Amino acid sequence: MQSNSLTKKFRRMFHASQRSSQPVPIHSSEPIGGSVDVAMTTIETSLAALKEASSLMAKIPYISPVAGLLLQVLTMRDEIKQNKEEWGVVMRKLGRVASLVVNVGESCQKYNLEENDLPPGLRSILRSLQNELNGIESLLKQSAEIGYIRKALLRKDLLRKVKQYDGELSNVLQTFQAELALDARFEQIAERRKGIPAGPSGPSNVITFIPQEPRSPQIFFGRDAELAEIVHMILTGIRGSRPARIAILGPGGYGKTTLVNAALTHPQVQEQFGGARYFVACESVFSSGALLVELAKTLGILDGGSDASWSHIHAALSSKDSIICLDNFESPWDQAGDMRDSVEELLSRVTALNSVTLLITMRGTMRPGQTLWTKPTLAPLKTLSQDAAREIWEEIEQNYDAAAEELIKAVDYVPLAVSLLAHLAQATSPALLLKEWNQNQTKFIQMGQTHRLSNLEYSIQLSIDSGRMRANPPAKDLLGILSMLPDGIHTEQLGRFEEILVDMDILSNLRTLQQCSLVHVIGERYQTHPIIRHFCNQQEVISSKYKDLLQDFYINLASSNSSEAQPKYHAEMVLEMNNTKAILFDLLRSNYGNNSKLVEAIITFTKFHGGIGDHSDKLISQTVETLQQRPSDTSVLIRCLQAWGRLYYYASDIENAKAKMQEMERLCSSSPYNNGSLHAEVLRDLSEVYKLEGALNEAEVSCQKALELHKIANSVLGQANDHSGLGDMYLRLS
Repeated sequence: MQSNSLTKKFRRMFHASQRSSQPVPIHSSEPIGGSVDVAMTTIETSLAALKEASSLMAKIPYISPVAGLLLQVLTMRDEIKQNKEEWGVVMRKLGRVASLVVNVGESCQKYNLEENDLPPGLRSILRSLQNELNGIESLLKQSAEIGYIRKALLRKDLLRKVKQYDGELSNVLQTFQAELALDARFEQIAERRKGIPAGPSGPSNVITFIPQEPRSPQIFFGRDAELAEIVHMILTGIRGSRPARIAILGPGGYGKTTLVNAALTHPQVQEQFGGARYFVACESVFSSGALLVELAKTLGILDGGSDASWSHIHAALSSKDSIICLDNFESPWDQAGDMRDSVEELLSRVTALNSVTLLITMRGTMRPGQTLWTKPTLAPLKTLSQDAAREIWEEIEQNYDAAAEELIKAVDYVPLAVSLLAHLAQATSPALLLKEWNQNQTKFIQMGQTHRLSNLEYSIQLSIDSGRMRANPPAKDLLGILSMLPDGIHTEQLGRFEEILVDMDILSNLRTLQQCSLVHVIGERYQTHPIIRHFCNQQEVISSKYKDLLQDFYINLASSNSSEAQPKYHAEMVLEMNNTKAILFDLLRSNYGNNSKLVEAIITFTKFHGGIGDHSDKLISQTVETLQQRPSDTSVLIRCLQAWGRLYYYASDIENAKAKMQEMERLCSSSPYNNGSLHAEVLRDLSEVYKLEGALNEAEVSCQKALELHKIANSVLGQANDHSGLGDMYLRLS
């Protein structure tokens, strides 16, 4: 065989030779390839071996595409110009993967095995590897093709994807290491095909691993009701005919892992199961083969092959009553097609055992199929109460004050956000943290590590990058749209949005977002959570195409004259009032091209929302402030002040109404481009304010001035209104 010398080099890299007779402890943090120096040389060696062994690999369907992709990806390493250090780690791991692939190919040839002879676990990991390699190849091409400016803008996103593939490759390597004693296993397969019984598994097939017991959470507030419900379901299942199967669902950062650990360490659960309580971390598990390995590790057993592993796991779980938690189960489950089916099939094997009580935690609102979940099912977790959030803060740091209260309210009492903020408050005062929140929102809520439990944005990104979201890319566009709308989309407006977003399947995308817990139905509205909305707006998740469509719709809606609108459009204006206000705010802060159209829309909209009882003045005050900072038409500024003053008038805030109208009157008098009709309107409004104050003489003077200006402007309607106002005052003056 041509690659024999190279194979010897590869085999020296393994922690455990195929011929090793000693159990091997697994340490997932250690590199498979041994020393760093050896690892650095694997890329060139791997390329040479892959090329030399390409002929034998072409005969094995599962290995051939993987080997081809490895060749392509490793050959592209010289094209990397950015994130070189991170890519270097990925490439070295790919080199070690290549060595394992070559070894599998040689073993297949040695024993003349066919496609279906490969163990299911090995086939699964090869399919998983093929998907990862396709993604890495695509990312390398994207990184090489985009321009320098755009590459700089996308640097954070590209780096995140590189790190994601690094983690996934670590999982691939770990699972491959479980496929030890390949020669012995393939020899057994070959013998079985010939009808020769396989000998018993010796100690060389077993890897020892010390399982870690569940840990009781040190900080646990606000989930007592859910904990009591879970414990009740567990104990009821044990006493009945069928052990419990419980899925703890909800968005990322809502405390699912904390809750399940509290359940596993509850005194009654400890008494029932003793040491047979197992916590399986699935965060870095992306296939059924890897899940099998992780389960075997947690149980304290790990054999050389998937089939044998399941037999050992089955024996261990059948020997006594046990309770198992598969934490972050969305990682292996949220995959495409066959991979999800294989994970669900493995889960169904576990849940078929009457000796096993099973709990899983998952992001989202969907439970895996092929398992009968205990009824009634547990409702997805919601945010904490204010009191529970405060207790978490006070347990971590004793400086809870008004600023801290405003902070936990701003993040809507999400457990992860509250916990991270409290830890940050150990070094920074709540007042300064609140200032940072107002400037950066979610960006600063992290402890310096890229991990779901220490970085809020990373936790959110995991949900946005989930398999279900990747399978339906337009759902991310809709998430960006919803993030611009604080009130979301009302159910009555779904048809309207289908008209606006003509090429989007809104219902399908909403379903995906709900399944991933990125959108919830609150009342009759589909809404994103505030921290997700802040994150998406910062990351500009929405495309420019949909952003333009959305802005045009709300500008036109704000510009509508409510007094002339048909009833259905008036109802739409009421339903969309908060969303309209938010879009107009965003446009005001941006460099919107048609500034005069925007200001006119804001003036019209201010009249509308003041007329239906919403007297908030933030939008119009921001508009005035913006106009005062830019060169602008004085008459436009006066009309904004007029809308502002009338808003105060409708709210019966006479002092502020008078101040705004007096300011307008001074501007009208001093402006070289005095608009007589506008000046007259201002005086007429000022007259009404004086009238409410009981200053009838001032009201008469102001109204007389308005009448004179309306005469000069030849405004018949204006004169009629002024005469009406004067008549009313003369009646009051007897």
